[in-house]
Amino acid sequence: MKIERLRTELEKARQKAAEWQARAKDIERQITEHENMEIIQAVRGVTASPEELKTILGLIQSMKEVPQDSTVKEEETKPNEN
Repeated sequence: MKIERLRTELEKARQKAAEWQARAKDIERQITEHENMEIIQAVRGVTASPEELKTILGLIQSMKEVPQDSTVKEEETKPNEN
């Protein structure tokens, strides 16, 4: 008797877990959708030609590729400006 009740409870818990996973996935999709809309609005707000915008985005990308270690080393080698 107790085993059957526990199995029933386990099945209900698994169903709830599946529902929550589906809900989490839907929320993640909504977040991505809103982020994409913000990006599109920001890009449309820039008064630049497509070629200029491509250049700007390329510059931003190249800045992200700079190793983080170099900024730490520069800060460590600079004398205190106090």
